[in-house]
Amino acid sequence: MTTLSGSTRRMLLLAFILGCLVLIRPSPNALAQETPQYTVEEYGAFQGITGESDPAKKMELILHFFKTYPKSTLKQYIVSDFQGMLKTLQDAKRWTQVITVGRQFLTVVADDAYTVALVAAGYSETKNYQQFVVFGEESYKTHPTGNLAYNMAKAYKSLGNTAKFLEWADRTVQKLPDNYEMFFELARYYGDAERYAEADKYSKQCLKAVQAATKPAQTSEKDWATYTRQIQMACYYIIGSGAYKRQDYANAISNLENSLKFNPRNDTACYFLGMSYWQTQQRIDRALVNFAKASLLGGAIAATAKQQLENLYKQTHRGSLVGLEKVIAVAKAELK
Repeated sequence: MTTLSGSTRRMLLLAFILGCLVLIRPSPNALAQETPQYTVEEYGAFQGITGESDPAKKMELILHFFKTYPKSTLKQYIVSDFQGMLKTLQDAKRWTQVITVGRQFLTVVADDAYTVALVAAGYSETKNYQQFVVFGEESYKTHPTGNLAYNMAKAYKSLGNTAKFLEWADRTVQKLPDNYEMFFELARYYGDAERYAEADKYSKQCLKAVQAATKPAQTSEKDWATYTRQIQMACYYIIGSGAYKRQDYANAISNLENSLKFNPRNDTACYFLGMSYWQTQQRIDRALVNFAKASLLGGAIAATAKQQLENLYKQTHRGSLVGLEKVIAVAKAELK
């Protein structure tokens, strides 16, 4: 199934950073106007930091300054200067340096939300999800945005941490109620787990979101059509197959029929639809055709579908298979 690309997900994370964390610096004249509360040596060390352009060397000077002058009134200006350098590294996509100097800086200014967020972005960009979630969790405490929650959910899924994935996926859809991708991830998980109430809820929310969605600018019309058809097919199938397993055959028929509108060659949907029609005894003809389609498609369920087709046909035709080829012909025509 088509999903949002890694680059798109990373762009969302960067949008979170740029949109939610504004680099706040003192006004240009603030330092000159304040009453000096520092020594000549202290101010000279400060000038050495602001005049250094090499990230590693600047970081060494900062660490030395914070150790030597822990109560300096100049620290706020050093933070601003460092953030400016970090922004330059971000713009140049020098993510390894963002991570290295950012982590060093956090040893002396642990609560700098801007640096935490950019270090998280660096780990995301370099696909180090184990470290990304550590800094992402911290960043979310001060800036709980939907885009960050989305990236956290994707990261935890990549790490195979189901409990954390579900936690962050739920946060994502609460913050971003139009995020059809995460609704679908939740629907699929709960469907596989046979937790039908949750699977139905998220499938329906996914359908509502994707049907109201606008095509992303970077996605072609063809790819968007394919993607939305696949999602709708899968959501209706999740609801329909769950209804069948709960013996709610009316809902199973309605949703499985809808699923097949988006993909007529889903053999399992055909099979469950055949079983549902058989159980209701209302449309035996449709039960037979759907069993035939599931058999013709040659998937894992083909042999079972063929056996059910022959059993049902015999039950309704005095134990004979004469004329079964007509049912098969209808099935073939519908599969074209």
